[in-house]
Order: sequence, then C-alpha cells, then structure tokens
Amino acid sequence: MENGRYPYLPSLKSEGISLLIFDLDGTLLDSMNVWNQVDVDFLGRYGYEVTPDYTDMVKRVSIEDAAKYTVERYKIPLTPQEVQDTWNQMVGEFYKSEVKLKEGAREYVNEARRLGYKMGVATALNRTNCLNSLRSTGILELFDAVITLEDTGKNTDKSSPDVFLKVLDYISAMGNTVAPGGALVFDDVPAACRGAYLGGFKTCAVYDDIGCGRDRWNSFASSCDYSLNNW
Repeated sequence: MENGRYPYLPSLKSEGISLLIFDLDGTLLDSMNVWNQVDVDFLGRYGYEVTPDYTDMVKRVSIEDAAKYTVERYKIPLTPQEVQDTWNQMVGEFYKSEVKLKEGAREYVNEARRLGYKMGVATALNRTNCLNSLRSTGILELFDAVITLEDTGKNTDKSSPDVFLKVLDYISAMGNTVAPGGALVFDDVPAACRGAYLGGFKTCAVYDDIGCGRDRWNSFASSCDYSLNNW
C-alpha cells in the first residue's frame, strides 16, 4: 500500500477511482462520543468499564452481533434483543435530530458529487439509524447506494469485505460496473479498512479520537492508500 496520501478529489479519477464508499459513525458523522457514552453508561450499570478492544469489536459489527458479544463477554442478565432495544432507545433520538456531520464532511461529499463520482455508504449502523442520520444531516440524496451489515444477508462484520462488495453489487445493478480497485473506502476503524483491502478496494484512513485513537493513528494511516486527519 502507498503511505498516507491525502485523497484529493480532482486527482482520484486519474488514478482509476470512480466510486467512493463512506462509513458513517466516526467517519462522516461526529457520533462516536455518543456511542462511547452509551457503552460507558450501559456497562457501568453492571460494574464494567469500556476497553479499547471492546470498542474495536462493537464498532465493526452489526448492532445484533454487538449485543450478543456484550451479553456473552460480560454475562449481562438480558437477552441480546433486550440489549439491542436498550441501545436503540438510548441513541434513536440522536440520529433523528441531533447528529452532526464532521467539520468539512458536507463540503467533501458535495464536491465529490459535483465532480461526478458514484458514492455509497457502508455502515454497521442499523438501517433505521443509518437513514435517519442521512436525512437529518441532509445528505441522503447524494448517495447512489446505502448498505448496512443487515443487507449482506450474512453473519459478517466489517473486517470482511462483504458489506463493501454489496455496495458494488448495488452500483452494478444500476448499470455502473466498478471493480474493487476502482473504489475507495473511507473508514475510521483499522479492522474495517483491512476488510476492504482484503476485497481489493483502495482504502483511506479517517482520524477519529475513538475509532482509531491518536496512539494508533500513524500505523493506521501508513497501512492505507490514503489518509486524512480531517475533512
């Protein structure tokens, strides 16, 4: 992989990239602090603290799998569905009306659309919160494909390329065939970028205090084709 170039939009097409695929939480959305507080509050009820490995796990999987993992790891006296319902109650209103884009993200995706890039979303958010966040921030109409882990039809997470490949399938069904090497994935979690890389995609590391953290940023950025500290 090439080391940490900024993904300068006017030049990406000359490098063979025609499709941009964006994560939401921690990448386009300034939302990781909310999820971190949910984790702190929820685990704190049962006497546990949030650890970096726990955050890594629940950030890259679906909410269903995160709930199962949480119940099994901490022996929470709830069913996975009850945990999931609790989390959704805690964050639902946030994604409907309070969520904000990271500074500069709106300008970046607007410019990408103006320049003619195809654009997709690949997220571990459930579809309800995903669509609510895109509507609330006013960018839903910019995307040609909005894919969640739920849409893969598999028990998978973002350390696998499945969700990114599903975006390609959707775009191809619209008559715009794109090979993985012609798509650039933006994500703030190293495991997700590794999953995209395994599928043959180009990758861009996006800095987030919680998603990757300052202590891992240099190694994360250098492992990807591109990187950005902010939009």
